[in-house]
Amino acid sequence: MRKFPLIFILLLSALATPQEVFACSCIGFTDTEEQHTASYSNADLIIQGSAISVTEKSMSLVYNVSVEKVWKGQADAYIEIETANNSAACGIQLPPNESTIIFINTNDGTYHTGLCSGTTAVDIADLAIWLDNHDGTEPEAEPEVIAGPEHEEDPVEEENRVFDDVPPNHPNVKAITFVRNEGIVSGYKDGTFRPNQTINRAEFTKIIITANFTQEATDNCESQDLFSDVHQSDWYADYVCIGKNDNVIDGYDDGTFRPSNPVNFAEAAKIVINAFAIKTNPEDQQLSVWWKPYVFAMSRIGGLPPSFTDPNQLLTRGEMAEIIYRVMTGM
Repeated sequence: MRKFPLIFILLLSALATPQEVFACSCIGFTDTEEQHTASYSNADLIIQGSAISVTEKSMSLVYNVSVEKVWKGQADAYIEIETANNSAACGIQLPPNESTIIFINTNDGTYHTGLCSGTTAVDIADLAIWLDNHDGTEPEAEPEVIAGPEHEEDPVEEENRVFDDVPPNHPNVKAITFVRNEGIVSGYKDGTFRPNQTINRAEFTKIIITANFTQEATDNCESQDLFSDVHQSDWYADYVCIGKNDNVIDGYDDGTFRPSNPVNFAEAAKIVINAFAIKTNPEDQQLSVWWKPYVFAMSRIGGLPPSFTDPNQLLTRGEMAEIIYRVMTGM
């Protein structure tokens, strides 16, 4: 897939975040039952995507964006978006791996955001291939909601904690509850989950294998040729065994597995892609950075948590649960 180097100064509205209301023509709806109205900013081109990487220039930030869906356009592509590195100059920052709706207006054959001075435009010819796949759906952005006079938010009831250290408002509570209920994790003997604690390669391998293989298959895995630092007597040996035999995990060039090393997002993405047999884009395989096919594939299916900022970022137990939850539930 060709990369389109698009340069914009953009207005962004993150999913699940109310949009700021501007003076513009809008599309929207009225919910008579709930007595509220909602609207989206009108646009000629609407992109939903996630920032995968960012490069800082002297006066700007250039984002490599994985395009998840495009209205009046073509999805499953990558674009570069450049924005001023200065909020006073209408610059913005894309939250890493957080799906974002980008509204772009066309004027005299060029695309603009049209909401602040200094907006950079791109020629319409560069986007011609994007204009063939309008699928008739609406953007899945959270709209600006204006409640009716008697409409009130329902109170949030306090729920029993799934673990002692995971309160109902924890950002990963749904995911942690899911992996616990699915029998993928059980937490610690003291009743905690320790969501902010990093997770090592042995622990992550065990959890991913548990999510994909039966205990019988794991117990019956036999191999005398694991890694030089993994022995049959190690508690994680059976999980490493089935992970290696099924090409879920790889070791290092020196023949080690380094089970106690903390796992980062790049490593986790590769293990998850292999374990769940998620397809990568063949063109991504040609990229010079080894982790990009796996991280890009995870982003395309919405598998990376909003806390993702960098492939070298160490994974926490809460983020581990979030990844599994998103992949297994198709978020």
